[in-house]
Amino acid sequence: MSQYILPEPSRRAFLTGACALVGLSVGAVLLADDASAAPGIKRLADGRVQVTVSKVSALAKPGGVVALGNVKGIPTAIVRTQASKYVALDLRCPHAGVTVGQDGADWLCPAHGSVFALDGALELGPATKGLSRVTSRLSNGVLTIG
Repeated sequence: MSQYILPEPSRRAFLTGACALVGLSVGAVLLADDASAAPGIKRLADGRVQVTVSKVSALAKPGGVVALGNVKGIPTAIVRTQASKYVALDLRCPHAGVTVGQDGADWLCPAHGSVFALDGALELGPATKGLSRVTSRLSNGVLTIG
């Protein structure tokens, strides 16, 4: 009977994995934090979240990100993609359902290494599609998510 021996991980693979674990630990703390405690963010009784975008400094310019924790049971973040365009992302990797964490200008899945752009678009698999969007609506400067 032949035996399969896994090769030793490269230094790059090891460091990527270690950074992902640290990022996930920090991300888990941020996601566990009640986003409604932040100025401009309000959790509604029905589980939706309202964000007054002008009051959230992280959303002051394109590329800004705010983790909201769970919105109706879905780990969610808001990303400002353009001057007046925002997307709410489901932070579960479509490949295996693991919560992704922010890694600079990307979202990184710690389980299998899928990489997504800040707007949720797939950059690197094994996932075969981008992050899903969470229903959101912008009206009079208030973004309602969920």
